[in-house]
Amino acid sequence: NYTEIADKEESPFWIDLQTGNQGPYAGDNLNLRWLSGAQERLSNDHVNIAKCRLQLFDLVIADKLYEYAKKVICPLNNWKGGQYCNDKIKRREHQSKPDPLNETDPVLIGAWIERLRPSFEIYDYARILSWKQMEERGVQDLPVLSEVPSYMETFARYTNLEVTDSHLKKIRRVSVKNEGYFQPPVEFCDGMKRYWTSNPDVVPNVIGIGTISRGDFVLHSDNT
Repeated sequence: NYTEIADKEESPFWIDLQTGNQGPYAGDNLNLRWLSGAQERLSNDHVNIAKCRLQLFDLVIADKLYEYAKKVICPLNNWKGGQYCNDKIKRREHQSKPDPLNETDPVLIGAWIERLRPSFEIYDYARILSWKQMEERGVQDLPVLSEVPSYMETFARYTNLEVTDSHLKKIRRVSVKNEGYFQPPVEFCDGMKRYWTSNPDVVPNVIGIGTISRGDFVLHSDNT
């Protein structure tokens, strides 16, 4: 029963993170792996590492704020006019191809969404950072940030679950006000940032999205 999963501490996947029992699911959560560098089993530390990396970006652009982000990106790069730097904000969402999940068993989708909970949490933190950064840069008329956790919105979309106030009484709302709940521990991030800045410049051996071979290529002064 999806409604019984009130918070990540009660989620089967997050329990798996604590116990290390992920079985055949070691290849999921690609976004989390891409940001944290995880190649094998995931842990709560990987979730925090990914969030720490998000903090290093000058501007995080959430998908639903793409049209508003150009009000920041275009002036920063002195871009004017054209398709992307006009002042008009498109109110409709970007169109995509037909969603194959619409024809998939909702029980299977529900189980897979549950397995992707760590990536959904990172996405929610990115939404908070994106909205906050744009507001700080003076972007006006920002749309209201949905307080429903993205995994729950996805549940509702594909499994006919109706999200009600009773759900939101048990689940932490996604909002700038609750940023402290979603952000990683300050001490943890400070330590990671010190570690990253002490590293030499390297380029990982990457073969396509999500395929990181072991070993690094060290940048030398004569490399371009």
